[in-house]
Amino acid sequence: MKLNIKWENKYSLETGYVGKVSKAKGYFENADKEGAKSYASMKTVEKDLAILNEIGEADNNNFYVEEA
Repeated sequence: MKLNIKWENKYSLETGYVGKVSKAKGYFENADKEGAKSYASMKTVEKDLAILNEIGEADNNNFYVEEA
């Protein structure tokens, strides 16, 4: 089973998928479903979700895990 992280902006309600997470640069890159980063397990999803929280992306966005 492959997983993706979907995001929704809390204010504009725009949506997309996480394509890449850059802790060093402090942001994630948006992608469509086909270009979304594919995760092999919840453990790897949780690692990127922790980074997204750490860099402040969860302040403006909600993140959801979906099957790819």
